[in-house]
This record gives sequence, C-alpha cells and structure tokens, in this order.
Amino acid sequence: MDHTQRRFAALRMFLVQGLGLRSANTLIKHFKDPRTVFVARRDEIEALGVPGDVVDALLSSKSADRAKQEWTRAQELGIEIVDILDPAYPPLLREIFDPPIILYIRGQGWDPDLPQVAIVGTRRPTGYGLNCGERLSEDLAQRGIAITSGLARGIDASAHRGALRNGVTYAVFGSGLDFVYPRENRKLAENTEEKGAVLSEFPLGTPPSPQNFPIRNRIIAGMSLGVVVVEAAEYSGSLITVRLALESNREVFAVPGNITSPKSFGPHVLIRQGAKLVTSWEDVVEELPHPIREKILAPIVAAMQSLPEPELDEAERKVWQALSLHDSTPIDSLIAKLPLTTSEVYSALLAMETRDVIRQLPGNKYIRRL
Repeated sequence: MDHTQRRFAALRMFLVQGLGLRSANTLIKHFKDPRTVFVARRDEIEALGVPGDVVDALLSSKSADRAKQEWTRAQELGIEIVDILDPAYPPLLREIFDPPIILYIRGQGWDPDLPQVAIVGTRRPTGYGLNCGERLSEDLAQRGIAITSGLARGIDASAHRGALRNGVTYAVFGSGLDFVYPRENRKLAENTEEKGAVLSEFPLGTPPSPQNFPIRNRIIAGMSLGVVVVEAAEYSGSLITVRLALESNREVFAVPGNITSPKSFGPHVLIRQGAKLVTSWEDVVEELPHPIREKILAPIVAAMQSLPEPELDEAERKVWQALSLHDSTPIDSLIAKLPLTTSEVYSALLAMETRDVIRQLPGNKYIRRL
C-alpha cells in the first residue's frame, strides 16, 4: 500500500544520524513526500542545507537496511509506525515548531481526531493532588476528551487511572515503546493500550534517559488542546510542558492547592500569570474550541432548558436571561444591553454567583453555571 511505502521512507529518513528534525521536515515540505527524497538529485538535497556526509548516509543502502530492521521489529511488537503526512498522525502535533516526522503507536483506542487534554504534575504528589488528578481525568474522559500524559509516577499515573474508568487515555513515552518506565506502571501501560494508546518518537531500544523527557513533553503539549497542571514544585518538569504549550498557543490550566505546600508553587505561579483556575471539568471545557465545547455541553444544555428558571428577583432575572450556557459575556456588554444601572448589574451578578447560579470567568466575563 502507498501509505506503507511512505511511512517506511519517513522512517528511513528519521533513523539517519545527523539528519535533524528541522532538516527532515524541510525535505518533506520541499519534496511533498518522503519517498521522493530517495529519488531526488543529490545536489537538490544539499541545496536544502543537508551536509554532504548526511546525504551520503541518507541515500546509502545501510539506511534502507536499518529501516527494514526497525520496521520488522515494530511489527513483531504490534507497533504501528505513522508518518507526519498520515491521517493517523495527530493533527495538532503538525502545528508545533519541530514535529516528529514519525510516531510509534501501539493501542486499540488510538484516534487522532479525538480532542485531547494533557494533565501533568509532580512525581511526588500529595493525596489531594492524586485525588484531583484522578477526578478531573475521569470527569473529562466521561465527556469524550482523551487524557494525555507521560505515564510517570504521581500525577501522570493518576491522570491515566482516572481516564481509564470512563474513557480514553494516551501515554507518551520518554523511551522506545519496548521500554516501560517506571516499571511499576507496566500494568497501567497495558491497560492504557487496551482503552487508548502508548506513543513515542524514540526508536526501539532507546532507554528512558533523563534528556528524553523534556523532548517527550513537547509531544504531550503538542497533541493537546490544553495542559492542566495539578501539582508542581518550583523546578518541576511539568512547567517545561507548560512553556512548550504556550509556545504552541495551547490553553494552560492550573488546579489550586494548599498555600503552605511546595507542590502548589507551580500552579499558583501559573494562575498569577493568567492560567485558567480549575476546580472542575467545566472549567476546562469552557475554554475548548466552540465545536468541541458545543458537542460536550449540548446534552447538558438540553436537559437544563427543560428545568424551571431559578428563583430570582427582577434584576437578577434580567441579568440571568442575558447570559448563556454556551459562551461567556463580558460585564461591559451586560451593562450596555440591560435596562439596569451599573450597580444593579453588579449587585445581581454577585448575588447569583454567591448562590452558584452563574460563574465568573477570567477577563470579568460571566456564564450560566451548568
């Protein structure tokens, strides 16, 4: 099949020592197809900035032999190799600065079009952090969001466990897929494959070296619509994932914690810097792209529309009716369109927020509470 030949050509490029991701992506963009690289003129490849010795390695029979060995080994392990042009490649990942040209994937529930949210945090969480990670993951997975994390100890593992109760989860390895790290999460990895998938950009046989994990984190951030940090100390690797998410224009969320706990440093700094404060799954869903948010909330909205209005006074009812379950409304818009004074609007908003009828969002915006 054509896609198999294209995937093999991309794998062959990927395994050539000295051909970095930037150069590999440049070649694919220029030639439109990895297969075309291997029938191109040598001078045309060099003109794209690839050194002569790397071109020699790329076009040699040795590169084909090594790719064949890797391909055969992957098939033996039940691993699918997907290239960057393949429909099975996660679409959001293509948008990052240096996307991997191939991914190793194994699992029964891989769906590149399923919306993903990453949940990450410290490897040494408190009981509170573990409970938050599991509950939030379970609630989001139940509503059709795939939970992506790194299978590490602590918050990562709690995120996978929570998602597995009600839906799909994806684990991104910092090693080849023939290594499960840490070993204590081997059963969790197997369960993840049954209901989701494990992924890696590292060749088979790559051990879980420390330098691999920051590289792995860009895939976690890149595949996801947003990243939720549950607990993270001052120098946590989770904050690297957040930086990568911001560089890729992804949403950043943070779960507040105990102000006396060092594990709360990361989330609280992020909240001060403008990250969305998260106390429930609704806080995450409200920030997702409109079509995804609508799909998740539609059944809830339909059910709520059949319920009677809450008990409100006249001013509160006018404000409540001007708000939506779907989209937040800025305070200035409310004041401009309502036949109420500014103080009456603020008073009604405060009263309804106190009774959990509405929610205030960042930017002084308001929305009806689900």
